[in-house]
Amino acid sequence: MASSFFWNRIAKRYARQPVGDEAAYQKKLQITRKYQKPHMEMLEFGCGTGTTAIAHAPFVKHILATDFSAKMIEIAQSKADAQNIENITFLHASIDDLNLRDQSFDVVMGHSILHLLDN
Repeated sequence: MASSFFWNRIAKRYARQPVGDEAAYQKKLQITRKYQKPHMEMLEFGCGTGTTAIAHAPFVKHILATDFSAKMIEIAQSKADAQNIENITFLHASIDDLNLRDQSFDVVMGHSILHLLDN
């Protein structure tokens, strides 16, 4: 897996890139929204620049969105602030470093991340 140093270095450039397949991305959002309810607590690991968390924010109570790149989290928070989105907490952390209570989330998502993992 690429290091946080790599993602910190390319974060601004990554944030400027358009989604590779916008139709597929919108379909993914549509499918995942079918399972979301206004009372739900959601965890998104590997949130990157926050685009998916921001898209899902209107459909759930709260999202904890994490990424191991501090620069990605800065960009994500900036995007949420610009849109006055207040139900997302962006946290600079690796999923391995999270210390969360059992059953504290109704939904756990990791989008566009599996291809980056070694195993």
